[in-house]
Amino acid sequence: MRPLFAGAAMTAALILSSLGATADAQTFPEKTIEIVNAFAPGGTNDLNIRAMESVAARVFGQPVVQVFKSGGGGISGTTEVANAKPDGYKLLVVSPGELTAGPNLTKTSYNLDSFAFIAQLSSMPYGFVVRSESPWKDFNAFKKAAAAEPGKYSFGTTPRGGVFLAVQHLIRVSDLKVTVVPYSGSGPYVTALLGGHVDAVLAPMASIESHLQAGTLRLLASTSMKRPEAYPSVPTFTELGVNSTLELWVGIVAPKGVPDSHLTILRNKFGQIAKDPEYIKAAEKLGLARAYAPADAFEKRVRAEDAEFKTLVKELGLAK
Repeated sequence: MRPLFAGAAMTAALILSSLGATADAQTFPEKTIEIVNAFAPGGTNDLNIRAMESVAARVFGQPVVQVFKSGGGGISGTTEVANAKPDGYKLLVVSPGELTAGPNLTKTSYNLDSFAFIAQLSSMPYGFVVRSESPWKDFNAFKKAAAAEPGKYSFGTTPRGGVFLAVQHLIRVSDLKVTVVPYSGSGPYVTALLGGHVDAVLAPMASIESHLQAGTLRLLASTSMKRPEAYPSVPTFTELGVNSTLELWVGIVAPKGVPDSHLTILRNKFGQIAKDPEYIKAAEKLGLARAYAPADAFEKRVRAEDAEFKTLVKELGLAK
């Protein structure tokens, strides 16, 4: 009878375990979900979460709060989430700077395998801009002038991170003969362009939109796959024969090890949020380029960019 009793006990334990897991999945989440932002308030990551916070609380049935943990170019907050308890209650809003650029430029304790992908929220192209009073009416004219006098014309960028690598990528694939000048962020280098301290920049469209509308900057090309609706006469780099399609994407990830049942709920809920009219209205008001993608498509995009950045960093001699 002992083997029979043991078998019955094991079966009962498995059933109870299964029931417990099912009950856990049905009740998740039972408390506040924290979304860590590894950068300071006011950036693209912040705007993405700000647009969805009220909707997310309704969809999840629990508060969803953004917590800022800036430092180290996004690495500090990202490291914290990578090492967090994998229960689905601490997530990370993430962009190229901390996930694909940072680990390739700096030694980090995390990599792509440290996270489970939840969803892509938005994707914003970069725009190549010059001052409106400059002599260049199109990108090829600027390129020709730079080739005629190598190093004469300056190009503003960040010292490290996703924008820095996007700029370096563009310079290489288009063979631009410019002098790169680093600034602390997109705001400062756009200001430098407006002040005549640099001749051109590659910047997220949201950071230059107001200047384009005011007529102080001129858009010569964009990294988008199709022409921006607001600027139908401006070609994409692809149309110009330049293989530059990198964009500033933003998404949500969780620490590796979150139970599959919790991941499924998180992925489904963020997919639901992406279609919510209230969220769509808030995102449009903030000027976000919504581009929802499910976990598998988001992860595929990030891993492809990571491989591209690895090669680029080696070519630049900046490998960690």
